[in-house]
Amino acid sequence: MKAAFLRRRDLICGLLKEVEGVKIIIPLGAFYIMPDVSFYFGKSYGESKITNSDDLALYLLDKAQVATVGGDAFGAPECIRISYATSDEVAD
Repeated sequence: MKAAFLRRRDLICGLLKEVEGVKIIIPLGAFYIMPDVSFYFGKSYGESKITNSDDLALYLLDKAQVATVGGDAFGAPECIRISYATSDEVAD
């Protein structure tokens, strides 16, 4: 399982590094990452206005069917929480 989580972590960190404005700290022992997405606060996409991490989480769910959680609940309002604790079959 350790190897699977490391592989998933490296995949998601690599992909997030390619997204403009996203800042990451590579997690050392978790099954989730909390990227700083505050770059997107104050921006609008169509009729969606992103004012905080909850707005961005809802936008990602609606437009990309990607489930994330706003960082407020974890003491990091500038972040969203993305879990990589899924099976490889689901991740593909």
